[in-house]
Amino acid sequence: MHMHNPAHPGEILKDWLDDLDQTIAGFADRIDVSRTTMSKIINGHSRVTADVDLRLAAALGTTEGYWLRIQTQRDLWEAKQQARPNIQRLALAA
Repeated sequence: MHMHNPAHPGEILKDWLDDLDQTIAGFADRIDVSRTTMSKIINGHSRVTADVDLRLAAALGTTEGYWLRIQTQRDLWEAKQQARPNIQRLALAA
């Protein structure tokens, strides 16, 4: 199964904040991160970390790990877009 350009978690988070009528600065303050950090995540310039995932889960009622899973899917997709070396699988010794 091929992944098709999964959304950066910041794109999804922006939709949530829009629906909740929250500003980036206001939400950043609510979860105790800098406005710069939140802006970078929202705009796809920074990754969601485990710490931010836990803060988002507490504020938004998502499960712990939800935002990290979205980030991981994005990271895997981005890695697959890069040229990959030809790595041979190890053969198991008999």
